Amino acid sequence: MIFNHKKYCFNPVTLTFEEIRINQLRRFLRLIAYIFLLVAFIFASGYLLNHLFGSRESRVLEDQVSVLSHEMGKLKNKGHELSISLKNDIFRKDNTYRIILQMDTLPHSLRYAGTGGSAADNEMARQNDIGYQVSDLIQSLTTQLQLQTGSFKALYEKAMEYSEGTTHLPAIQPVAQNDLSMISSDFGIRSDPFFFTEKNHCGLDFVAPAGTNVYATGDGIVTFVRYSRNGYGNEIVIDHRFGFSSRYAHLHSMHVKEGEQIKRGQIIGTVGETGRATGPHLHYEVLYEKSPVNPSYYFDTTLTKEEFAQIISKANEEETMKY
Repeated sequence: MIFNHKKYCFNPVTLTFEEIRINQLRRFLRLIAYIFLLVAFIFASGYLLNHLFGSRESRVLEDQVSVLSHEMGKLKNKGHELSISLKNDIFRKDNTYRIILQMDTLPHSLRYAGTGGSAADNEMARQNDIGYQVSDLIQSLTTQLQLQTGSFKALYEKAMEYSEGTTHLPAIQPVAQNDLSMISSDFGIRSDPFFFTEKNHCGLDFVAPAGTNVYATGDGIVTFVRYSRNGYGNEIVIDHRFGFSSRYAHLHSMHVKEGEQIKRGQIIGTVGETGRATGPHLHYEVLYEKSPVNPSYYFDTTLTKEEFAQIISKANEEETMKY
């Protein structure tokens, strides 16, 4: 073996060649060094060969990994854009709608609820693994979108309730402005035309020719259709829900029956002078929680004649389609 070869050196004193003797420890250490260098050389060679002259399959896989990493980066950017859009547009509108409909706004902590895992682990994963970052972003967006979907559903139900309440409110005049001669008596204290004493007048008196159409002032259900013994003559009462009802008195004719569903603007009767009346007119009342209130407070003063005519036309077209 190469490690058993003898080595000599020249001694100038004795003028002879002397054998160089190496102790066993130094010989062993030299052997270990040779083995270590050999192993390092083999690993280094394998690493270089694998990366410089790798197989076709490995190169294809590396290319695919690179492409996927790029696409995931694009997906991550799109997710952040969506998150910004949710925050700056959708969430703001949602809060605005909730304020308009008198609903509590959703707290920030609920909208941006965090995802699972420890903070340290998550932070390390976000820094080192784009796959985890994308997964975490998708999970967060999914939670926020589910929450927003539920919020929109609640907003829709509240808006429909609000819309229904709006259509039920007695908000139009019971006699068209074109047919109206005058309002002869307002709500409040007046001199009674029969007894000439001051009495509380619980509604408005719309003077119009006998036979003039009388319209329901809001959606509701007819609860009373008959001749009244209280001086109202032919009388109709409509329950509008939400605490409101309306009364139409001194009618010449009545075109509805008790229990019938009524739409705002539907013809329910005609002006007359039945009961205790000095001439053809409609006595109209609005009651809230069974107590008379001033009907003029509920009239939509912004309504034009054309819009009033559209309400009347639509309501009576729907009534005609029933039959």
